[in-house]
Amino acid sequence: MFRKKAILFLSIVIVLFSFMTYQSRKGYSLMDNPASFLLSGASSAITSVLDALKRPFQMIAIRDEDNRSLQKRVDELMLERMKYQEALLENRRLKELLKLKDSHKETVAAARIIGRGTSHWTHTFILDKGLQDGITKDSTAITPKGLAGKIFNVSDSYSSVLLLTDINFAAAVRLQESRKEGILAGTGTGKTILKYMPPEHEVKEGDIVVTSGLDLLFPSGIPAGYVSKVNRQGAGQFQYIEVIPFADNTGIEEVLIIK
Repeated sequence: MFRKKAILFLSIVIVLFSFMTYQSRKGYSLMDNPASFLLSGASSAITSVLDALKRPFQMIAIRDEDNRSLQKRVDELMLERMKYQEALLENRRLKELLKLKDSHKETVAAARIIGRGTSHWTHTFILDKGLQDGITKDSTAITPKGLAGKIFNVSDSYSSVLLLTDINFAAAVRLQESRKEGILAGTGTGKTILKYMPPEHEVKEGDIVVTSGLDLLFPSGIPAGYVSKVNRQGAGQFQYIEVIPFADNTGIEEVLIIK
């Protein structure tokens, strides 16, 4: 009831205001032309009410447009931030690779990984460099963390790396501290095994494994991994030794190829 009275009162005020405005503009009174006044007042009242009703919707439309513009700008800034972070990480990796290159005079080329092997047991990379860049079969692939693998296939513009975790990989290695020698072999999983280590040779978890160079394939002294498990009662007359590679295959994006 109160709401109805308020609306009625507001309508009367609008009509009276329209009347005074109309009289002031035209210079004559209500009695001169009552019908015209009533029609004009009613029209003005309706227009005012409609304008008042439309205004909130107009404000909502403006707000929605502003929100869309702001969201678009936020998305653009997020994309720019991600691009910047990616460029920063790439720059950091390339700096580490450059330091590695400076420490290896026999460097052939730095290469980017553009493809990966899809087989569960075959662990390989495809590189964007090949024969025309000086890469040859059996060249060594390394990262700032250590040995990655060796080149097993090469064409003019591309080459393929057999990773040390591949089941077909093998390299002559030694324990860095004790200098005991063995063969590091891939298993087709994320680890490798150190073969041909007699039980009398002490091996402990955490021991560092490096290339020995005795196979005439890999330069000596390249870090390969660390011992993660030792079982002196391995199959046959040798210990069972697991080695975790320093170079994480899933995180490698660039490698250095050396002779």
